[in-house]
Amino acid sequence: MVKPKKPHTLYSRSGTDVPNGKKATNGTNGTNGTNGTNGTTTLDDNAQQKDQNGNPPSHQRHFPPPSIFQRALLNGILYRPSDVFFIFRVLIATLWAVVRLHCFELPYHFLTRFKKSSKQHPVEWSWWTSFFFSIIRVVGSKVRNMGQVRFVGLAIGQLMQIENFFITNVKVTRGVQFKVNREILLRPERATLAEVREELRRKGFSDDPLNPSMAFFESLHPEGGPNAPVANMPEEVGSIDDDGTYTLKGEWIEALEDPMNPDPRPRSKTVILYFHGGAHVFCSSKTHTHMLARLCKAVGPGTRAFNLDYRLSPEHPFPAAIHDAFAAYLYLTEPDHAALTLDEESAVHELAVDPRDLVVGGDSAGGSLAAAFMMYMVRYVQPSTEPKFVLPHAALLLSPWTDLSSSLPAAKNEDWYCFCPGPIGISPVDKNAYLTLKEQNYSGYYLCGDPDLMLNTRNGLGVDRSWEWYSHLVQHPLVSAAHSAKGSMAGLTNTIVHTATHDRLVDDSRLYAHRLGLENSSRLTRIEIYKDMVHVHQVLPLLFKSARIAIDNLARFIERSRYIRDEQERSSTNGGASTTQSKSSSPLKASPVTPTRTFAAVLRKVSVRESPPTNGDKKEEEVADQKVVVVPAFMQPTMARGKSAEDGVEWVIVEQNGRETAGDEGTAIPILINAWPLRQQESKEE
Repeated sequence: MVKPKKPHTLYSRSGTDVPNGKKATNGTNGTNGTNGTNGTTTLDDNAQQKDQNGNPPSHQRHFPPPSIFQRALLNGILYRPSDVFFIFRVLIATLWAVVRLHCFELPYHFLTRFKKSSKQHPVEWSWWTSFFFSIIRVVGSKVRNMGQVRFVGLAIGQLMQIENFFITNVKVTRGVQFKVNREILLRPERATLAEVREELRRKGFSDDPLNPSMAFFESLHPEGGPNAPVANMPEEVGSIDDDGTYTLKGEWIEALEDPMNPDPRPRSKTVILYFHGGAHVFCSSKTHTHMLARLCKAVGPGTRAFNLDYRLSPEHPFPAAIHDAFAAYLYLTEPDHAALTLDEESAVHELAVDPRDLVVGGDSAGGSLAAAFMMYMVRYVQPSTEPKFVLPHAALLLSPWTDLSSSLPAAKNEDWYCFCPGPIGISPVDKNAYLTLKEQNYSGYYLCGDPDLMLNTRNGLGVDRSWEWYSHLVQHPLVSAAHSAKGSMAGLTNTIVHTATHDRLVDDSRLYAHRLGLENSSRLTRIEIYKDMVHVHQVLPLLFKSARIAIDNLARFIERSRYIRDEQERSSTNGGASTTQSKSSSPLKASPVTPTRTFAAVLRKVSVRESPPTNGDKKEEEVADQKVVVVPAFMQPTMARGKSAEDGVEWVIVEQNGRETAGDEGTAIPILINAWPLRQQESKEE
């Protein structure tokens, strides 16, 4: 006899009331820390509650706080002799890079009449672009510890401020902040995972953060297809304030009307929730202000972007950043949520935002966070909330880091043009590499923190315990989505992925887009591969024409996704077309619940006119006979449709002049699928 599945505890979206009318206290549905169903106290709640003296839980009190010198390194302050020598080494390496570029590479290009690329300079780039990247490469190659990483991040943040002088007709509001009550924020997650964790305890397996069992580690990445239990989540190990809250910061960017050039388009209601890149350990919202300002202006006046400064590692390892993304979503859409406390500065930006107008995006590690946030909403939040949250209608992923183990070929190559170091992650089966590689193991910082700066339950109990945490967490679907179990990415939204031929994360992006298209056939999935470009080139619009083209394409995709959303809602409002009706009706009227490919897939296959047909009975009759869908010129994709692929993804290659062709470039997808080391290990055992 099959054991009946225990229903989820439901929470209202406000985070306070529950369906039975009782008040939820201490993060549970009931009183006195009970789960509201059997009256028992769960270890998940106890792990987060304070003791009688008001101290943090035991697993957080187990380790001393960082010293003043450790905090100095975390703040990017260089004070040790080795760090001072780091600056000296950077200056010498920079001088040598400049000499090599001009004394060795330049004569080669003169001899070849600038028709062949060299190791330092592709002929497609301007010479000063190669000069700029040669400096970036040598700086990245000399970084040895977290203090130096943060120092470089601060320097980049200040350098990128120069771009802000070129921003016009844009309003930027910095210093926006709000407080988050973590216990209330995590109620849906804990309710969704209650059954998984209860099953572990019923079988006698420990999920104590100080002494987890092997069964707990394995629950972090369950196998078994789409019907497998939802992957367990580890507790946060970073510190929070004494009152159980922490503060999030960010900045608002808004596109204004140009009084000299009025925009004929209607005022945009789009709001972009953006997560910056930086390997989860450095950079900030300051490094992406200019790019987001350009994107807002490309979408149209009235477009706003909230650039979040989520909590970074090693102070706050996974899943803290994902919780921050959820908190930012609530800040935008439900600012009166019980988990949030807003100050006056945070409440002046026309909150709450209609979630129908929301777009989520990010680059590199921020792209990984945006993808993980969408999965988190679908898999961990939605099952335990009523009514359900409305997901953003589009996701913008720029060179997303969706394989934190760096198992794919591009992550290991020696592409000289890409400034992104590689590999920056460790395979889940290579313990020796995890123990020896410490300089650029950024995935280790994100998952376990840095034992030299911040001790926690994942890195402070010996290297063997740290390896157990890392090797299992790197397989978590919210960490390495490209290799997640089948069904993990189902139910996501319209998504565009940007990558480049000289991007060390190009295979991450390609494999993720392929998986996303397979599991979301009713949604629009598009990937653009930019020729001869580097990792996250979009943040350098002053350097690259391709960056400006990419930003315009992102704006077009937002408009396209919004058009799809409106048509789906219009069809739904009209009662929805049944499967039989949709065969004879216009493709735009296909029901969003049709079991086959729905509106987003249909739109990829219909003809698109550059402008609406002229009035006249003959024209209208021809359109009706041909069943051609007319799309307004300013809303049409104006992009290549992409190659025909079984995964339903639009695969597009973009040249530096903006010309687009349908196709793909890079290692074959089947090879990428089989590159996952655990899959290789399984095939050997068989």
